[in-house]
Amino acid sequence: MQKIFGVLFILVVIWIAIEVYTKGTDGAFGGLFADHSRVQASTQASGGLPDRVRDRVKGAVRTHEERTLQQTDPEDRQAEQ
Repeated sequence: MQKIFGVLFILVVIWIAIEVYTKGTDGAFGGLFADHSRVQASTQASGGLPDRVRDRVKGAVRTHEERTLQQTDPEDRQAEQ
């Protein structure tokens, strides 16, 4: 009898884990676990992950270009042209 309850418990835990993994905490079980994801809601209000990544990449490219232009000697560029 203990083995049956053990196996049933394991199956329920796996089912819950799959639901949360596939739908996230906001969508799984009608938002039952949504209270635990308030941090994610505040970051999503400021912009989604793709927007934040895009902004960071653009900032890094801009910084690289500025550093490159500072290191380049203007006289060398005129000689090449």
